[in-house]
Amino acid sequence: MKDHLQGELLRSLLKRLLILSTRMLKNQLPKADVANSQLETIRQYNLLVEQHFKDKHAVKDYADLLFKAPKTLSNLFKNYGDKSPLTVINDRILLEAKRQLLYSDKSIEMISQDLGYHEAGHFSKFFKKHTGLTPSNFRIERRS
Repeated sequence: MKDHLQGELLRSLLKRLLILSTRMLKNQLPKADVANSQLETIRQYNLLVEQHFKDKHAVKDYADLLFKAPKTLSNLFKNYGDKSPLTVINDRILLEAKRQLLYSDKSIEMISQDLGYHEAGHFSKFFKKHTGLTPSNFRIERRS
């Protein structure tokens, strides 16, 4: 009798765990109204950014590669609930900029050219806008 009650208790706890896990998973998954083809477009966009972030800084550049309008990409990302397409590009550029500032001895000008900026001033302005620090101050603060 005792084994039977313990078994029932364990089954009910397991059911509760499965229900809670399913609810949590549903909150983390993409919205149901985002089709697989749309998710594939987002995946392709992210892959293209990874490949071309050093020379393509505009959403239009990636939209052209995907044969989509920039507004279509923006709406798609908005429906997905993810970052905007431009934020994806900027985040990738910043990640690489920070990596090079911290782990290389390249000058700010060399890093800016490597990231596709023709003038170090434009890169510095971009970096400061997104991090609150100039590239040189970032390097000094993080290395010390």
